[in-house]
Amino acid sequence: MAEILGIHRQTLLRLRRSSFSPFVEGRDFRWSGMTTNSNLQWHVATTESTFTNARRMPAAELETFGAVAR
Repeated sequence: MAEILGIHRQTLLRLRRSSFSPFVEGRDFRWSGMTTNSNLQWHVATTESTFTNARRMPAAELETFGAVAR
C-alpha cells in the first residue's frame, strides 16, 4: 500500500498508529487474522482517497513542548 501512496512503509504504519490518523479500521484497513500477530490488509481505493483528502494540521496544534511563551 505504501508503494501505491508513494510513501515509505514505516511512514504509513506510523500514520495508522497516530491518534491523529485519517485511516479508520474497517474502512481503510482490516486485520487478516484473529490474533494480534496478524497482517494488515489495506483497501486500496478507500485508503488512497483518505490519504489524498486528509487535511494537514498546523504545527502549533501538534506542539508537545511544555514551554510557556514569555
